[in-house]
This record gives sequence, C-alpha cells and structure tokens, in this order.
Amino acid sequence: MSAAICPECREPAQESPAVDIAPAWDDPPAWSHEDGSALCSVVGAGGYEPAQPEYV
Repeated sequence: MSAAICPECREPAQESPAVDIAPAWDDPPAWSHEDGSALCSVVGAGGYEPAQPEYV
C-alpha cells in the first residue's frame, strides 16, 4: 500500500481538509499535513496554491 506525502517537504499527508485556511479564501484544500496545516505551497495556474499529495 502506498502512503500519501507532501511533495515539497516529504512529510505525511492526510485526506482531511486543512484547518489553517481563512474562510474568505474559498473551500479549504482537501489534503493537509498531519497537524492540519495545508500542504506546502507551489506555483500553479492561478498563483500560489497548496501542493497535491504524492504517493510513495
């Protein structure tokens, strides 16, 4: 079985909404670090956004 990790910091990721996102920023990302913080930021089509998990 593979495990989800944050591709930037390589820490474990969980399929649970991030709790450190301001409500005015739309819906929280579906994935977070184990402490509930959003996955590390990456540059996407619309600017900075949380990374998508990677499976190892």
